Amino acid sequence: MNKQPKILFYDIETSQLTSKHWALYNQNIQTRSIQNEWHIICISYKWLHEKKVHTLSLDFDKSTTDDYAICKDIKKVFKEADLIVAHNGDKFDFKKIMARWLKHKISPLPPIESVDTLKVARKEFKLTSNKLDYIAQYIEEGAKLETGGLFLWEECAKGNKKALQKMVKYCEVDVKILEKIYLRIRPFMSNHPNLSTDPYRVSCTSCGSHKKLRRNLRRTKAGILRQQYKCKDCKSHYTLRAAEKTKSLTQS
Repeated sequence: MNKQPKILFYDIETSQLTSKHWALYNQNIQTRSIQNEWHIICISYKWLHEKKVHTLSLDFDKSTTDDYAICKDIKKVFKEADLIVAHNGDKFDFKKIMARWLKHKISPLPPIESVDTLKVARKEFKLTSNKLDYIAQYIEEGAKLETGGLFLWEECAKGNKKALQKMVKYCEVDVKILEKIYLRIRPFMSNHPNLSTDPYRVSCTSCGSHKKLRRNLRRTKAGILRQQYKCKDCKSHYTLRAAEKTKSLTQS
């Protein structure tokens, strides 16, 4: 039986840095001026097509800054994934998590495939804005929650449990709309990681599905003959070498 790839969507919320400085504008704040280092407040995640959104968050009964358990547990979650998806994840979310792994002496993961929907939006489209909230509203798939501004982060820093609950809800909504955006933009991606897991049957390189429409035969600039397909499930297009196609189809 073909194993379906496990696709994970995630988002993180981090605290503010606090520092002492002399003025409001054009300040070059040195590291020795930092009073409190940033940390992870929460990480929300969900698996593709599953309803439940999970969240790892600080336990204010124990600490308002100790994110060790969050960092340790999210690594276990990442290990289960074939693909991780985040908006600005390659530049921000994943690197922030790795920075905290470094802090807590948690060993890194082996290489893992990722999709950064911000990068995809910038590469494949010319949208008015590439922000998560704008894209979600543009494609009519919901919107981010209002946070009330920096006040929410300030209240979390004080250990306000209601503020933490609101932060978690905000993060979870982001993950829900992230999944919807990914599913809408996936067919347009020209470099989606290969998620075909069945070596014996033709399957979609973007989602692993066997349901397909056969399109034209195309010859590349190098003279290689390739068979084009369109996935009936995720609507992505993919190609296989004609020789690979023939070998796979004889066993389909």
